[in-house]
This record gives sequence, structure tokens and C-alpha cells, in this order.
Amino acid sequence: MKPKTDSFSALSMQILSLPRTVAILATVCLLGQCKKPAITAGGTPVTEDALATVAGQAITAKDLLEEAAWRQANRQAVPSAPELLKEMADRLALVEKAKQAGIADDPETRRRIQGVIIAQLREKELDAEIAKVTVSDEEVKAAYDARSEEFARKGLDRFAILFQAADAKASDARKGEARKQLEEAVALSDAEPAPGGRGPAAGGFGQVAAQHSEDQVSRYRGGDVGWIESDAKESRLPANVLEAGRALENGKRSGILEAADGFYVIMKTDARPGGPRPMDEVAGNLQQQLVRDKRRAIEERFLADAVQLSKVSIDAEAAAKVTLPVTPVPAPAVPELSPP
Repeated sequence: MKPKTDSFSALSMQILSLPRTVAILATVCLLGQCKKPAITAGGTPVTEDALATVAGQAITAKDLLEEAAWRQANRQAVPSAPELLKEMADRLALVEKAKQAGIADDPETRRRIQGVIIAQLREKELDAEIAKVTVSDEEVKAAYDARSEEFARKGLDRFAILFQAADAKASDARKGEARKQLEEAVALSDAEPAPGGRGPAAGGFGQVAAQHSEDQVSRYRGGDVGWIESDAKESRLPANVLEAGRALENGKRSGILEAADGFYVIMKTDARPGGPRPMDEVAGNLQQQLVRDKRRAIEERFLADAVQLSKVSIDAEAAAKVTLPVTPVPAPAVPELSPP
């Protein structure tokens, strides 16, 4: 027979070599939760049907068979019955030593064990039900009809501008000069409209914006200021300029408009009407949302059943008296539908 220390070392290496989750699960079973204590009424160990006892805990022939079946299922070697019995007894002895050392009472250990137990419970009773969740085309259609406003596309307008700065403190001469420069720019643009096509200055006011506009953001883009929602209350454009732009037809421009910071000419270069998005645009994401909602409902019912079965009692008033280093809960990620 090998020395006892060699047997202990071999068993320790075997436990440490197990995957973390399997090792924790083994610990769950071995912390006195899997076997009934083999103790008689008089306090002596039960020997009937017990092949071995460790700290009053019996190992039976049934236990050997179950261990052998587990090893086969997990592609592990199955030794002879006496060798397997010795390994199982040694393992229980290590667990008992760990319990006596207080490891079972360590908060981290308890939490990891609870996590494994919950994972096994989910796998056994919940995951299969969640995996079966489906959403029919009829359910998607009903959800689309009920939430059509949520899927509506906002109207958008696109504008280009010419701008000459002349704020309220500017002299009449400066204001007159700014207006004159815009008049010349408009005349040039009307005489030779931007050709369109590719490139930042191909639309709107074209090259005229680069030469005659003082808006640094848009001047090298043909005056383009991008898309603005049709019902947007604010934008970087003055309200009167934006209002005048919205009233235009596509491709048309305004006259010279005075604002607090200077003079503008605005052109509507494009528009996209708002309204409901077709169902085929949102059906995929909507179906995923409905599946998630169904799965969440199943999990909530599962938890509610567990709470009821366990007869949970919570004293919220007493808990409120405990001071904790409270930190904010991260906001959950909200799934979004595809952009228009």
C-alpha cells in the first residue's frame, strides 16, 4: 500500500485538476448535504450496508455505483471497488477537514456554492423551458399594431446655408456690407447652381459657400448643415431661419434673413417625410424583444414560485437600519430598433 501522504497528495491533485465549476459542485455535495448522517439513536455510527463511514457519514454500495456512473459519463477512469471506496473516503475526509477549518462558513465559499446550486436548478428546471420560447408571426403583427407609434419614423429636413456675421452691436455700415455680400453670393449661386453629385460641396450652394459664407462648419460642404428633425424645437440655426427653411420646397432657397448673429440665406436640399415604418423593417428586432419579454416572464414566475415555496419572510424595516456603502445600480442596456 502506498504511504498515506502520497494518497493524500494524489487526491488533492485530482480535486485541484477538476474544472472550477465541477470542483465547486463536488464541494456542494460533500459538505454534508448529499448523505444522511450514519448515526444511531445511541450516537454510534451505523454500520449496516455501510462500506465506510467518515465523520459519521456512510458510503454505501449504491454510492459506489453512482460514483462509477458519474465517472463514466464524464469520461473518467473507474478503478476497482476497493480503490474507489478509498478515494471517496479520502475525499470526504478532506471535506470534513475543510468544514472543521471553517471554510464552509466563508462568505466567498458560500456564495460560490450557492451559485453552482442555482445554476444546476436553472439547468434542470428552467433553461429547457426558456429555450422553447417562440413568437409567432401573429404575435409580432399584434405587437406592431399596438405599438405602431413607437416605430414611427420622424420627418427630417436637410438644409444648406450662406451666412455673414453681423451681431446686434455691429454698425449699420457692417450690416449693410454683410447683406451686400450675401446678395452677391445669391446671385452667383442662382447663375451657376451647384451641379450635384458626389463631394462635400457638390450640393446646396456649392463652391459659393466656401467663398462667401462665414459659417465655418458648413462653408466647405456647400453650406450643408445636415439633417434636422421636422419637429425639433432647437437647432444651431436661429428659429426664424429654421422656420423659413421648413416652409420651402425641395431645391428652393429663401431670401436674405436677419438674425441676432447676422444674415442668412437658407436652402432646403432634401426632405424625408415621417410616418410609420413598414412592419418588415422592424419585425426582426420586435420578435427578439417579444422573445426576451416571454423569457423574462418565465424567470419571474420561477422566482416567485421559489419564494412562495420557501415561505420567504423579509423585515424591510429592520434592514433599513443597516448602513451599507450603497452604490448606484448600472442602467440596463435597452435594446433599440434599427435606425431609419
